[in-house]
Amino acid sequence: MDNGNITSSDKETFIDVMKQVDRVAGTNLPVLLTGESGACRELVASMIHHSSSRREQPFVAVDCGAIPAESIEAGLSGLWEQADGGTIFFDEITETTTSFQAKLLHVLQSGEISRAGSNETQQVDVRVIAASDRYVVEEVAAGKFNDDLFCCLNQAWLVLPISRERGADTDRDHSTSPSPANDWVTLSVVEGRYVARVLEHTNGNKQAAARLLAVDRKTLDRMIKRHHIDSSHVKALRAKASSHS
Repeated sequence: MDNGNITSSDKETFIDVMKQVDRVAGTNLPVLLTGESGACRELVASMIHHSSSRREQPFVAVDCGAIPAESIEAGLSGLWEQADGGTIFFDEITETTTSFQAKLLHVLQSGEISRAGSNETQQVDVRVIAASDRYVVEEVAAGKFNDDLFCCLNQAWLVLPISRERGADTDRDHSTSPSPANDWVTLSVVEGRYVARVLEHTNGNKQAAARLLAVDRKTLDRMIKRHHIDSSHVKALRAKASSHS
């Protein structure tokens, strides 16, 4: 388990993001998150949900980059029903079709979905958080993303930290290891270290760790997998804690 030291710049980055989470969590606005892959978009979305008044309701995460666009569009009504009262998180929203984007916009504006297999509609109460690693303004300008949907989602726009070296030449030879003191780290690195430390603190108790992280168990499991945290070590910690109880 990676328990590398967390620097002051790590903490400042994390605290800044948490301040933004607190600001938008108290609203019911749609949220747009942008940041490179590995910028912990799902974690931030989950924190917004679990810090909001919807925290007791479902949090449904959809990776639009990993699921065929047609499948997402076909299952849209089911997703709304599954998340009713809670939050849907659409990661890589710019990978969806313009047809899907138009349907998503309609639901956001009307609060209604069409019942599967009928012409009837029903009201739904779902908050939408969308994310992309692309600069969405350019996608809109290129005609690849619905302008009205962007305006709707852009009511709350959080730009997550990207990976860069402080004061460094971005074109330099990256084969030379930079001095750790001069690096920015991605929010992903902070997340991995933080999750590992919380799991250590809870002696591998995932349920307790999820509560401290303000995420659900499925999100925590994805985080453990994403950061290659040693599951056998987590189990050993849990077994050790049980033997002493």
